[in-house]
Amino acid sequence: MHRKHAKDGLVCITVSVDETDNGPKALAFLNKQGAQFPNFIIDEPTEVWQKALDVGFPPNVIVYGRDGKRVKKFTSDESFTYEDVEKVVEPLLKQKD
Repeated sequence: MHRKHAKDGLVCITVSVDETDNGPKALAFLNKQGAQFPNFIIDEPTEVWQKALDVGFPPNVIVYGRDGKRVKKFTSDESFTYEDVEKVVEPLLKQKD
């Protein structure tokens, strides 16, 4: 999605909640995928990031509009695909600031 829509203003980031010693494995995976956007590892206890992001366990995708407000949250509690995410993202990219 980043490759397809970055030119339109889409910003993607990844956040890993793996143990920090798994950082090299996560980085190798992201490099293999050709991830060309910011990637972060959270080293806070699970309860901290779950409360801050209002999510359960991974995977999760959170979509924000250009105004910084959360538009949609896709969680591991539901079945979703990146096509589902793209259906939410594409109309947002057409909106003006």
